[in-house]
Amino acid sequence: MIALLLAGLASAASTPPVAHVLSDPLLPQNYRSVPPGTYPCSVVIVVSAAGKATDVKLVECDQEAFWALATAITTWEFDPATTDGVAVAGELPYISEFEVRTLLPRKNIVGFAGLAVSAGGAGWYGAEGRIHLGEQLSISAGVDMDLDTLEGTLQELWVPNIRADVTLSTPRRHHEHRGIYGITIGGYGDSLGSAGGYAGFRGELMTGIPGLSIGGDAGVAVLFTNPPTFDDVGYFPKLGQSPVYPWLRASIIWYAPIPRDRFVVIPREQDPTVFVPVPPVDVPIEDADGAAFAGVRAVHWSEIEPSMGDTTPTGPGFDLYPPGTYTCNVRVVVGTDGRAAKIRVEKCPTPGRADAEETVRSWVWDDLPAREVQAVFPAPIFVRREDAQAVRSQSVLLLVDGQAAPLPQFAGSPPVYVNRLVPPEWTMERPTRACFVDVDLDAKGTLLASKWVQGDIEVMPRVMEALAQWSFFPVVVDGELVPVRVRLSMCD
Repeated sequence: MIALLLAGLASAASTPPVAHVLSDPLLPQNYRSVPPGTYPCSVVIVVSAAGKATDVKLVECDQEAFWALATAITTWEFDPATTDGVAVAGELPYISEFEVRTLLPRKNIVGFAGLAVSAGGAGWYGAEGRIHLGEQLSISAGVDMDLDTLEGTLQELWVPNIRADVTLSTPRRHHEHRGIYGITIGGYGDSLGSAGGYAGFRGELMTGIPGLSIGGDAGVAVLFTNPPTFDDVGYFPKLGQSPVYPWLRASIIWYAPIPRDRFVVIPREQDPTVFVPVPPVDVPIEDADGAAFAGVRAVHWSEIEPSMGDTTPTGPGFDLYPPGTYTCNVRVVVGTDGRAAKIRVEKCPTPGRADAEETVRSWVWDDLPAREVQAVFPAPIFVRREDAQAVRSQSVLLLVDGQAAPLPQFAGSPPVYVNRLVPPEWTMERPTRACFVDVDLDAKGTLLASKWVQGDIEVMPRVMEALAQWSFFPVVVDGELVPVRVRLSMCD
């Protein structure tokens, strides 16, 4: 199986991005409120050459639901697209009807609360507090210190200006709050009788430091009163009799998120995890490497989605498998009667091949083609179980004839699960640094051997004693149970 994977990768000039969907990622408390419910959404995921979701483009979706889905997508794992074996950035479409479950009710309407220091505005420098009510409305209030000159005495003194404003801004970009901008309107006044208003453009940009943003205002201020000072607003003196002044201010803001909702996003189990791209026009899929059924026109699977279908059922063959989503692709020739005329499982874990074929055989297509067509349909297998607990692994290698070998390209580092976890007990001898143990597991998860690699030698007996009681699940690579060598982190 591994050799076939490598051969397939070598023969393809390009491959699309692959999404490894986390079926129910628990999202942290956020400033938004996402009403629970079921939402249909269509998005395009931008995947970098490093296999990270760098953007989620909205095609069609409710705005709040889109934010929930995009936030979940950023937790998924991806294999990047490739061109001639080199990882490149790519895009993949995702069309889903997913469920949002809110686990904690909304407790307040405040999204972000922060403190800002600024230069400019109604004075030379100042400080303020800022809160965001919901998504797009924010309120600020603070003090600017202005250097005024009293008429008659020419005495200079620092005068505090009280200031407050309201801002209506653009929505934030799914899970982030960088790059917002909008219109702000406010007023100011001081103890010497100055009073005025201002309006302008406000922008904010989050930095790489968590919670820290930089921002700025640009607009005009109007002085409503005539105080006993030489008129100015901050750095700008009055020009003639005009009461209008420039309003410029730069700010540094630190935000603390106010917890609101904790929710989960649950994709449909029949959603595909591998997205097969429409082949280039000059390379018809029926002629590509002889993989298709000859003489039958090929189309993208989404063009003739089945009206009745479900994911491949989990049979007893997956009893050994740890929790996860396992890719299964089935090539189908759809006849003019809307039924499967030919079926061939092209990629699927061995225990699920028969189930996948039988499930797809039951599908019905209402959007009948004018003549027979073929497509590769994703039919992923979802394994859920309550008796599995993930453990920290530093690396996973294949075990071939007792020797460690690298994993296939793009296979990713698979998770390691146990169903009986006994952590080491620390008494007087506690580890002062990390320790690592190599364990060899066969294809059924049986512990073949263990070897101390690194750490305080004094704690080794307790670590190895605890490890001997662990019961491992098999490790899955490319959908198959394989023998592996795992380096475990044991002293965390």
